Amino acid sequence: MRLHYLILLILMQAACVQNQLHAGEPKRILLYEYGISSGDDITETVNNVISSLNNQSAVIVFPKGRYHFFATKAISKFHYITNHDNGTKNIAFNLSGLKNITIDGMGSEFIFHGEIIPFLIEYSTNVKLMNFSIDWEIPFYIQGEVLSTNAKEGWFTLKMYDEGFSYECQNGQIGFPVAENVTTFWNPGESIAFDKKTKSPVYGANKYDYHGERPVKVTTMPDKSLKFTQKLKDYPPLNSVFIMKGHMGTNRYGPAFHAIDSKNIELYNINIYHAPGMGFLGERSENMILRKTNIKLRAGTNRYISTTADATHFANCKGSILMDNCLFENMLDDGTNVHGTYMEIDSVIDSKRFVASLKHFQQAGFVFAKPGEKIWILSAPDPTRSNLNTLTDVRKISDTLYELTVQRKLAGNIKKGDLVENKTFNPHTFVVQNCTIRNHRARNIVLKTPGKIEIRNNYFQSMMASILIRGEAMQWYESGAVDNVMIENNHFENCTLGGGSQSILFISPRLNSRFDPTILFDKNIVFRNNTINTFHYNIVDADRVENLTITGNTILLNKNYPPFNNKKQAFVTKKCQNVVIKENSITE
Repeated sequence: MRLHYLILLILMQAACVQNQLHAGEPKRILLYEYGISSGDDITETVNNVISSLNNQSAVIVFPKGRYHFFATKAISKFHYITNHDNGTKNIAFNLSGLKNITIDGMGSEFIFHGEIIPFLIEYSTNVKLMNFSIDWEIPFYIQGEVLSTNAKEGWFTLKMYDEGFSYECQNGQIGFPVAENVTTFWNPGESIAFDKKTKSPVYGANKYDYHGERPVKVTTMPDKSLKFTQKLKDYPPLNSVFIMKGHMGTNRYGPAFHAIDSKNIELYNINIYHAPGMGFLGERSENMILRKTNIKLRAGTNRYISTTADATHFANCKGSILMDNCLFENMLDDGTNVHGTYMEIDSVIDSKRFVASLKHFQQAGFVFAKPGEKIWILSAPDPTRSNLNTLTDVRKISDTLYELTVQRKLAGNIKKGDLVENKTFNPHTFVVQNCTIRNHRARNIVLKTPGKIEIRNNYFQSMMASILIRGEAMQWYESGAVDNVMIENNHFENCTLGGGSQSILFISPRLNSRFDPTILFDKNIVFRNNTINTFHYNIVDADRVENLTITGNTILLNKNYPPFNNKKQAFVTKKCQNVVIKENSITE
């Protein structure tokens, strides 16, 4: 009788579980049941678990530990990644075509080896990733302290950091990283000098931000330092730390997280210590939250760099994007960049069809738009979004060339050289709040989207402009004009440390020469109640803005660094309309 009761109870429990699964309750997967242990290579195990889900909702839980992921056991596929290098990519967590997935690392460390993308979130919905860190055993850059320079003879010497890094000298050149399943760079390529004390780009770093050719020769000296025979306009300062990450076009393997054609993505309590590209890239995705997600240096590390490109980046995304309580530091590019993409018209076929092209090589393969989506056409010389239409067909000709068909007849002034922008894929809201962005190359925030933007209660320190607003069609072809920006209650600390003509808030549209540079472009920008602790007067520089308000800001001039110029005008406006500047204070 007792046995019968137990069997009946087990059957009832099994039926209950089955009913819950049918009702949408996620399957709970405890990875300790798969025999994984701290220190293991678990690449294959993770692949098997994810591939077995069969579209079933799941919560995957790691026992807290330090786990390794190797490129040799990852899933490989050819993959287009905007603002990165396309090609066959190795993927550790292939979250493709899934719904209602949570991965909880329970405080685990995920250590990656070789050329590998940790997380691909593709054609997926409702994905939450939480409670883990990401790092590489061997980073995709090298660094060395500047011991000596000789501008006359054309050389400088570096004492290399060996512990945790990998490089070698062969045939008078330096190669890095040298590791299994990694393509070695034989050109220092993009390089920059960092301050040894602050671990920030050095004062005046724009002069030491190099994109040059490989050295004539690299020689190992008797004291084990390396001598770089290379003519430079300006040599890096003595005792600074020189960072080298390889040549552009080969040095952006992939981001730590790539969300593409996905919806409702959340990252919570995650530390990204390194990635061979960006930290988080959202591409044609909708609704993303990064909360307590940090791109930062590991405590106690000898490294100066976290990610080798932007901390975060959002290209042609829609819905809402929120970044809250995040720390982004020591990247080799922007803290965040939210933008659309301009295509350029190559030819008009007939009244409803035209051919347009992607203009930057790292946009090749990018899906600009799909049928049913709305587009703007900017017809030179007018840079405003005056021509709205709907796509009925998109035919790919090549990785950079598309034939587009629209619903309504094209305006008679549409021609070669005009720009096309996707209206549908722009975020409705973009919010950055309670974040710290510091000690990195380039800008804190780059804004190029017409939705509601709120930048509030943040701490910013920057090498270039702290906040850059620039739709441009000259290099990256990143659209477009902003329509509604609120920047308030932020603290700016010694921004634009790298020098040059940039300001803390820099509004500077740059379309190509076909467009009239006097027509208003951006509009409705408010910069208020911010505290600015700075060594110079370059606070706001605004070009072609309609409705600009600068009010209630507190400017504290310090003597931390020499000013780069003698200008004593805090706010500069050019070709703007409806500008309000009031109740700002400057204390010397």
